[in-house]
Amino acid sequence: MTPLVRKASLIVGTLALMVGGAQTQEGTAEGLVAGMERADMTYRELMEIMGRASGMMHEGILRQNPQMVKSGTHIILTHPAPSHDPWTIMAEEDQTGFKSSLVAFDKLLDQSAQATTDAALQRDWAAASRALQELNNSCVGCHAMWKDKVK
Repeated sequence: MTPLVRKASLIVGTLALMVGGAQTQEGTAEGLVAGMERADMTYRELMEIMGRASGMMHEGILRQNPQMVKSGTHIILTHPAPSHDPWTIMAEEDQTGFKSSLVAFDKLLDQSAQATTDAALQRDWAAASRALQELNNSCVGCHAMWKDKVK
C-alpha cells in the first residue's frame, strides 16, 4: 500500500468514525445522494466536471483572481449527484467501503474548497494554494484507493 493510499484510508476510517454507524440516512452515502439534485450524467462525467472546477480554482490562484476560485468552489459545493447511485460503479463487495469514502471525501472536498476560497478572498495566495493542495490530495487519495476497482 502506497503512503498516499494509506493516508487516504486513514482519513476515510477516521471520518467514518466521526459520522458514526447510525442506521439513519444522515451521514450515509444514501443520505448524501438523497440531499442532492440528480443530474443526467454518469459518475465519471461528474468527476470530470469536478476536475475542471479544481483546475479553475488553480488558475484563479495563479491569476490572483478570487472570483475564479470562488466559481470553482461553487461547482464543488453544489455539485449534483449522477443519474445513478455512485456506488454501483463498484463490485458488490466494494460498495460498502466506497460508500464510506463518498461521505468522507465529500466533507474533505467541501472543507478544502471553502478554505481555498476564504484564503483567495483575503488575497492570501499562499494559503489558498495550500488549501487547494489539500483538495487535490483528497482527490488523488480517493482515486488511488478506488480507480482500479471500478467495474
